[in-house]
Amino acid sequence: MKKITKTAMTFNILVKEIEDLYVAHCLELDIVATSENSEQVEKDIIDLILAQVDYAFSNNNLAYLYRPAPPELWEEFHACKAVIEEKKIKLESTFRKSQRFVPPSILARTCNLGQFCHA
Repeated sequence: MKKITKTAMTFNILVKEIEDLYVAHCLELDIVATSENSEQVEKDIIDLILAQVDYAFSNNNLAYLYRPAPPELWEEFHACKAVIEEKKIKLESTFRKSQRFVPPSILARTCNLGQFCHA
C-alpha cells in the first residue's frame, strides 16, 4: 500500500512600499492587498490566497484559479536580495461541499522589498 504524501501549493508574494502604503501581490493569482503596515498586508494577501484556493477547489473551478502577474513583477521577485521567507499555512475550507478535495495547506514565499531589501 502506497503512503500518500500531503503537499502544499506554493504561492510567491511580492511586498513593496509605495508612498505610504504597503502593496502585496500574489504572483500566481495576480491578486493584490494593500495596508498601512507590512505585517497586515502580508496577513491580508494570505487570507485572499486561502479564500481563492478554497473557493476554486470547493466549486470545481480550477480553470480560473491561476492568472499570472505581469512579467516585470516576477522579475522583481526573483531579483530580491533578501531572504525569501517561507510559511506553510493550513487551509481550512469554508466553502467545502460534501466530498470535494481541498488542499491541506499552502506554502507562501514572500519577498518584502519594503522591509528587507531593495531590488
